Amino acid sequence: MSRKHKPLLVGGIEVEITGRGFRIITRPNSTREAYWYAAKRAADAGFQPPTVRLHGDLNSLSAVRLMFDRCNDLWSEMQDWLNAGKVDTRPVYDGTVASLIRCYQGDKQSPFHDTRFSTQRGYVSWLRALDKVAGRRRISALTGADLRTWFREVRKPARLGGLPRERLAKAIIQIFRILLAYGCELGLADCLKLSTMIEGMEFRKETDEKKMGQTARPQKVVMTYGQAEAIVLKGIEIGTRRSRSVALAVAAQFEFTISQIDAIGYWMPARHIAVTEGMIVRGGKVWRPGLCFEDFETGVLDLARLKTGRAAQFDVMEYPLFQMALSAVPAEQRAGPFVTDDGGDPVRYRVFYGMYRDVADAAGVPKEVWNARARHDGGTEARASGASIEDTTDHMQKSDMEGTRRDYIASNVEITRRVARSRVATRRKTKGVAS
Repeated sequence: MSRKHKPLLVGGIEVEITGRGFRIITRPNSTREAYWYAAKRAADAGFQPPTVRLHGDLNSLSAVRLMFDRCNDLWSEMQDWLNAGKVDTRPVYDGTVASLIRCYQGDKQSPFHDTRFSTQRGYVSWLRALDKVAGRRRISALTGADLRTWFREVRKPARLGGLPRERLAKAIIQIFRILLAYGCELGLADCLKLSTMIEGMEFRKETDEKKMGQTARPQKVVMTYGQAEAIVLKGIEIGTRRSRSVALAVAAQFEFTISQIDAIGYWMPARHIAVTEGMIVRGGKVWRPGLCFEDFETGVLDLARLKTGRAAQFDVMEYPLFQMALSAVPAEQRAGPFVTDDGGDPVRYRVFYGMYRDVADAAGVPKEVWNARARHDGGTEARASGASIEDTTDHMQKSDMEGTRRDYIASNVEITRRVARSRVATRRKTKGVAS
């Protein structure tokens, strides 16, 4: 028979303790803290965690009842573990940001596991940074002011004279909002309260006035057609399978205005998917296909973006730079992945960076010209040539014309020159009418 506990005094009212494993610890300074304790047989058998700190106001009846509910949930988990006879590795939420991060990544029902592996990789990096900044903080004690403090602190340069870390600061806030949404799904009251509190909050970049005197961020460098052609020609000239792969990738990205990942594909742990016959598996990872030679057999590339699923079709014969790269590939190698090492295996994106840089350096292309910018620069060339923003957006498999203009098309003097000439011509016509 379980031991009968004395009633708990809450705000002058005696309350029966209904939470299994609930205990009050009184510190030397008379501060009272609430904890949940696992049964001794479970703790001795290795159940983790054997104790959990409970957060809330011990003078609030509603808060105490929530603690009892939490204790009973933990007790049920402990019983399940004892019945199964194995260690329960499920993460436990104890009210801190760090525990919510563990739950978000460890809970099999978490939306974290529904994202693409490449997205997860970015999230893990952001979560690690957030844990470092605020992991020990209790969510129930946070306000919008705390988030703004994180944003400003993370935004500071990592080293003296460095550039503000605007992207990381934005990422910290974005991933924390995602965490709170997950906590709301679980019915965690502190997450719901904070999520409501910060709804509508904006986190802006530093103003130009504050940046005065600081190191300026380098301007985005546009890959010109001449540079793309030089890389393709140099890749063909070098003549190895790796160098030809670089030529193919750059030509495809620039001509079809597709992203690097759509061209080269990426590797992900095989445990994330059901591996079937025909998939390329190496070292426990499976290749998520990028472009393959078989995609061009009909002369029309039918492609849907990995990121958004937005589709487009390209008449391959209309892209001479790509035709140049493709024609240099020996007939016996025109099968399987486009971008490979000398052995014919698809390469990881970090390996491809080095492959690209070797060919680009040999072609005399500056280091500021990144391969990942080839898609952007193809879009810039399209607009500079007079193609409409609507057609350019469709060609780039984008759904947002304003986003295309903002993120993928660099400022071009030819565009402003055409506008200036049009304005001057209008003035002349107006002046002629007036006279």
